[in-house]
Amino acid sequence: MIVPVLKRILLRGEPEIVDDFVLPASADIGTADSEGVEYFYFRIMTPKRLLSILEEDKLLDGRATFLVNELDLTLIEKEINLILEDCIRPTWDEVAKAINRHLNWEYDNIQYETLDEAMGKLKKDT
Repeated sequence: MIVPVLKRILLRGEPEIVDDFVLPASADIGTADSEGVEYFYFRIMTPKRLLSILEEDKLLDGRATFLVNELDLTLIEKEINLILEDCIRPTWDEVAKAINRHLNWEYDNIQYETLDEAMGKLKKDT
C-alpha cells in the first residue's frame, strides 16, 4: 500500500489582519521512500473573511478550504495528516485522487494518452 506523507506546507503570503484573511497555500505530498512530491493546493480562511465574501458573491465553493479563527500551521498540518491517513491506497494515482477529494491536485483533470492512443489519433487524422 502507498502511504502519503506531508513533506511541506507553503503559504503564499502572510495575513495582514489576524482574524480577517484568506491565504492560498500548497501542500507538498509524496511518500517516505521518495524525494519527489506532488502539489495539492488549498486556502486558509477566517470566518470574518468568509462572511465578507458571501456578502459580495453570495456563494463560495468550500472545497480545499480550511476555516480557522487565526493562522495556525500546526493545526493545518494536523488536519492534512488526518486526511492523508484516510488516503492510503494500492497505487499513487489512487492516493492522489483520494487526496484530491479534499485538496486541489496539480494533475486533476489531466489525462495522459498511451503511445497507441496517440498513434491511433495521428493515423485517424491523416
